[in-house]
This record gives sequence, C-alpha cells and structure tokens, in this order.
Amino acid sequence: MFSRFILISLLLSSCASLLNASSLVWDSTEAHVKMEPEQEQARATFTVTNEGEKTVRIARIKTSCGCTGSILDKKIIKPGETTEIIATFNKGKRQGLNRNRLQVFIDSQAEAVVTLAMNVEIPTLIKAAPQIVYWSPSSSKTERRVQLSLDEQYMDSIQSIDYDESRLTITEEPGDANKGIDRVLVIEPKDYSTLYRGTITVYGSGPNNRKAETRIHTFVQP
Repeated sequence: MFSRFILISLLLSSCASLLNASSLVWDSTEAHVKMEPEQEQARATFTVTNEGEKTVRIARIKTSCGCTGSILDKKIIKPGETTEIIATFNKGKRQGLNRNRLQVFIDSQAEAVVTLAMNVEIPTLIKAAPQIVYWSPSSSKTERRVQLSLDEQYMDSIQSIDYDESRLTITEEPGDANKGIDRVLVIEPKDYSTLYRGTITVYGSGPNNRKAETRIHTFVQP
C-alpha cells in the first residue's frame, strides 16, 4: 500500500512537471546565423513565454560544445511572463557550418523541455580541397592535385604560396571558374624515399586590405 502511494505521488509529480513544460511557448527553437570574416562571436536570441497558471523555473542550460554558451535573462518565469535565452558561439579557428545545440531543463524534470538549435555559418575565405595529401608505400608515386577556391564575397586573389622548395615541386594551373575553382596546385615530392611532413600555406587578399590563409598538409611515408 505504501509503495503504491509513492508510485502515485511520483506519477502526479511527473504529470505536474510535464504540464509546466507544456505551458512554455517558444517564438522559435532554431536560429541561423552567418558570421562576417572578422567576427569572433555570434549570438542568437530565443524567447519563451509561460502561458500556464504556475510559475516555472529554468534550472540549467546544457550546451553541445565548449564553443557555445548561454545568457539567461531570468530563471523564474511567472504566468504570463517572458524571458530570453541568448545563445553565444565563439568562432576560434572553426570554418564552415557549425551546428550547436542548447538543452533547456526546468526544475523537477530530468529530461530537457526543449532543444534549441543554433546553426552558424563561418565563411571559408580560401578553400583547399583536399587539405591533406600523402604518399605511402601502397599509394601511387604520382602527383597530387589540390583545388583552391576563393569566397568571392570577401576575397579577390591568391597572393603567394609558401612551401619547402627543397622537398616539394609545385606547379600551378588555371582553375575552372564555372565550378568556382580559382587555381589548381599540382604537388609532387622530390624524393619518395625520405620521410617528410610539411605544410603548404596559401595566402590571399581581398577588399579593404583583408588577408586570409589556408594550409595544406603533406606527408611522405617511404
């Protein structure tokens, strides 16, 4: 009998928590942000309103990455009140599309009441494909080709290419503008029998004295 009473109490508590969660109405649960090249942090705001009859307290917000944080306007949301969660994203050295998640938890509920999505697009000013070229005993001892593409919104030209000329031979070929390829690097080791690990650095420039670079990692395994 006592066990049954505990079970009923737990069920009632769970139902109450679910009702509290369902009373929260979000303006949006997904945000898309495009960063500028010099921008270091992006933000997105999510607004939630308590349309229930009981006060709800946001206990914590769990993010999917150390690069993502949150700023909470207020934890306690009374009936009819609204609060904001500001999601922050620190770029660091990241590029391309970054998908970040924020799970929101309220008091007395183990599961997140909502998962907020913050999708951040970081421009890749100079794209190298592939970014790693290698030669091993089982691979062909032939040249490797790397395609270079510029983000035309921010970059104008490739200025220089820095590499170890004593270990690598690199020639340049025109790209295919229809495919967004500005240049093709043809790379070959001067000696396939010697271990080598090096980096090719491509430098580019754009309007307002903008500078950018990308790196291609090279490996020779005899």
